[in-house]
Amino acid sequence: MVTNLPPDAKAKWNEVTQTRNPEGRLRLMGEFISLVPKHKGTERMCRQVKQQMARLRQEIEDKKKAAKRRSAPSYFIEKAGAAQLAVVGLTNAGRSSLLRAVTNSQVEVASWPFATRKPTPGMLPYKDIQFQLVEAPPIVEGSSEGRSDGFQVLSLAR
Repeated sequence: MVTNLPPDAKAKWNEVTQTRNPEGRLRLMGEFISLVPKHKGTERMCRQVKQQMARLRQEIEDKKKAAKRRSAPSYFIEKAGAAQLAVVGLTNAGRSSLLRAVTNSQVEVASWPFATRKPTPGMLPYKDIQFQLVEAPPIVEGSSEGRSDGFQVLSLAR
């Protein structure tokens, strides 16, 4: 760094180097640039700091985009057979028992609530036709507002 920086700019740069938070570091770099005198001796340093700021901005933006990409678990089950039928209901309503009884699929039947975490498919033969039954996780009060993965569960019933 250039030796003819004012003491407050040097102190600000020390803050920048000790800060690990990208947003805080970006803010402090902006404050540092405003404290640096503009002359021929500081042009290169200012350019380097501005490049670091651009990289930090890009990093922050990439983190925000990555956070948006993360979504709730997908409850999509590929359709098989003549039709896909969703078994939707409240917790401990007997959805797993029904699916196990009519399709012989190996689903967990439990006495405690919320035993079904993900949709479970099973094939129901009726005469010469195969129907796919899909047991959905339980719906709760507020599922239509998205509570407890409600949007994904209700999308199975479409």
